[in-house]
Amino acid sequence: MDAAAESVRKFRTELAAAVGRGQRARADAQRRTADFRRNTEELAERAGRTGDGEQRAEALAHRNRMGLEVPELTGPIPAAGSTEDTGVADEKAPKAGKSQEQTPSDGSDLDFSQAQIMR
Repeated sequence: MDAAAESVRKFRTELAAAVGRGQRARADAQRRTADFRRNTEELAERAGRTGDGEQRAEALAHRNRMGLEVPELTGPIPAAGSTEDTGVADEKAPKAGKSQEQTPSDGSDLDFSQAQIMR
């Protein structure tokens, strides 16, 4: 019975250690999630504002040094992903390609494409 009792004791010790690691990992994940949400909320509050004069000047200088385009801000900054009144989204929209469901161009009914095989 000593071997059985020792095995049970080792199992319980390992189980307690695993549970402890799981609890620490959960607490760490919750902390990181809370930090991420807080940072995201702060960024969302600042989204419509331009930088301070000094920050903006540094940003413009950096972009100029890197050869990046510096757009002039004449009005409010559009929301991220907004395509109102720009028409740019229509030009950059991906075109519909050939469907994988179509038969091969040679008219053969043998289609060994991955879409057919994986059904």
